[in-house]
Amino acid sequence: MLSIIMEFIFPPRCPNCSAYVERRGTFCAPCMRRLVHVHALARPSDAAQDLDGVWAFALYREAVRDLLRALKYQKQRSALPALHTLLVVGEDVLDDLPRPLVAVPVPLAPQRARERGFNQAEEIFAPWLALHGIALRPLLVRTRETAPLYEHTRTERQRELRGAFALAADADAAGRDILLVDDIMTSGATLTECARTLKRAGARRVYAFVLASEHL
Repeated sequence: MLSIIMEFIFPPRCPNCSAYVERRGTFCAPCMRRLVHVHALARPSDAAQDLDGVWAFALYREAVRDLLRALKYQKQRSALPALHTLLVVGEDVLDDLPRPLVAVPVPLAPQRARERGFNQAEEIFAPWLALHGIALRPLLVRTRETAPLYEHTRTERQRELRGAFALAADADAAGRDILLVDDIMTSGATLTECARTLKRAGARRVYAFVLASEHL
């Protein structure tokens, strides 16, 4: 009875425009059409041999941006249900990728991981991938802290990230098809460096999914 009363007093709303929705934590249809659609991202010429394909599921703006920031910087796991609903648009792309497929989260720097207490890429993608029988495995580690990258050019990001990732102890990437997952792609420098590390370790193909991108 209490839940019915609470639903009446606080009905479910779209996290973007506050329009009424049938299920809490979901976007309304107009916002889904405007913000959420799977799209292949162009790979820079220097990344083509390392990344075999990159897809984003939404645009990094409005509520998508706000929910990701709340999760990452305010540790608000309450943002996850709404973010999880965005992944459904990637079902067809995931089905087309080769099997067996190993998913690998882009690792956080050790200090950042301790401060945050979780890797947002794992929190976003792990439940959805598990439904498809794809395990998330920490094959990569960060070897050092890197400076904040958001104000840097792609060339500066590449320079800062060079050698920042390595294969985890006892990890084996040889001959595997791998799916990198991360929350957002801006220049693609982080994904490229991760893919390059995996390819050098013998990975056959490396793909990437990001929840959101700043551009189509």
